[in-house]
This record gives sequence, structure tokens and C-alpha cells, in this order.
Amino acid sequence: MRKTTSAAALRALVGGMVFLLAGAAAKPARAEFAIAVAPPRFELDAKPGERIRRTLDITNAGSAPAKLTVRTADWVYGQDGGVTFLEPLSPGSCRPWVAIERREVTVGAGRNYRFRFEVAPPADAPKEECRFAILIEGTGDSLGAAGLPIAFNGRVAIIVYLAVGDVKPKLEVLGGEVRNVDGQPTAVLRVRNSGTAHGRLEGFLSGVDAAGTSLDFAPSNAPILPDEVRVIPLVPTRRGDPETRVAPAFPVTVKGKLEWGKSESQDIEQRFGP
Repeated sequence: MRKTTSAAALRALVGGMVFLLAGAAAKPARAEFAIAVAPPRFELDAKPGERIRRTLDITNAGSAPAKLTVRTADWVYGQDGGVTFLEPLSPGSCRPWVAIERREVTVGAGRNYRFRFEVAPPADAPKEECRFAILIEGTGDSLGAAGLPIAFNGRVAIIVYLAVGDVKPKLEVLGGEVRNVDGQPTAVLRVRNSGTAHGRLEGFLSGVDAAGTSLDFAPSNAPILPDEVRVIPLVPTRRGDPETRVAPAFPVTVKGKLEWGKSESQDIEQRFGP
């Protein structure tokens, strides 16, 4: 079992962004783990007995060939935003349904490699959401331009969600409060998912802070897994300028409509702060 140390990076990962671990060097040469993978996340649908095939693009932006290992893993998304990858099969894991093209691959400097995988739920598979990760890691034995060994240690994690049968999220906003997030007081929502698949809140809310400033708020794109309650931060920005994040003066009153899934929504009007 391995656990990452950067909760912020991992929140980004499960929300759909690729992250890298640390880079290491073998003296006197130094290497960078310059691997990018697209897309960073798959959200697929399948029927029991159906085989789903997909490809992902592995790009090596480094100056030397990259020798990589590829494997699958289960994962657990903690309430602190951290992700734990599990190498042994977890109870009920769907990884036995997964086949990857190969366990090792070398990507030339400045080159791209299309890597294939497939998921084949059996004909008697229950209606459920299958979740797993594809981990792409440096082997640490690449060669530099002068033929010297260059060691590096990095990982890219691709998250795969596969909805088997008719499964969907059912989200409900239970309330809101102000919490410290990344060192800043932040309006957050407590959201329960009583459905059978993960969900993500979408939409923009309007609000006014204690100074009378009109603001927009957007929910974090973090996944809310089935049978859990998760705290979702609301990101405040200037009205009409979603790229400029601001620090509101509390209390803040927020209202609007949040959406998820294909056509689900909930109206919200919430006061945050004393």
C-alpha cells in the first residue's frame, strides 16, 4: 500500500487532473519525469457482458527515452482529499475485468505512445460503478545523452469509472458552513450521495458578502462517491470573471441552482458565517 503526501495534488487528480510524484536523480546526471498522459480520466458506460476498449496517449517531453511500468490499482478517496492506492485486490474489486496492453513500455524522447486497455464486465455482473486506476511509473533506469544512467521516480495516475448497467448519482445538499481550506476561510457544502455512481456538482451560484460585494461561486469538481457525505468547497470569484478568485468578507449569502448527472438539480439558498 502506498499513500501520497500532497492532498491538494490528489484532490486535483480525482477531480480529473494528472499529477506527478517526486523526481529523483542519480549523480552526476539528473533526469526529469517529463511524462504526460491524456485523457487524465475516463468515465465510461457498459452493459454486463460488453467489452469496452480505450486508448490513452503517453507523451515523453524529456530529452531521453523513458522506461515505464504500467499496472492497475484500487484506490480510496479520503475525506482529507488524499488518495490511497491499493496494490492488493480490494474486496469487490473489478480489476479482474481489466486487461492492459503491456506491463512495460519505452517512450522515446519527444515521442508519443498510444496505450490500449480494455474492461470486460462478465455477463452476470451486478449493476454497479467499477472504479480503478492505471498507474504509469518510471522504472529509474533510463540513459542520458552521454550514456550515463539516470534514475528518476515519478507516477501518473489515470482514474477510470465504468458504470455497469443503470447506475447514477443521487446528490443532496445537507447544509453549509465556513471551514479553513488551504489556509483560507471558505464556504463549503456538505453533500450526500445516496445513489449508485459517483457524482460531481456543477453550476454557478451568485452571492453577496458582508461588504456588499457581488460574487460568483462555483463548487469544487471533486467526486462524491456512492454512500458517502463529502465536504465540497465553493470557489468565490468576481462577478462575471471566473478566472479571478477573491477572498469574501463573511458572512456571505449564496443562492442559485446546482446540477449533477444528466438532468438532476437542486435549488440552494444558504448563508455562510455568523
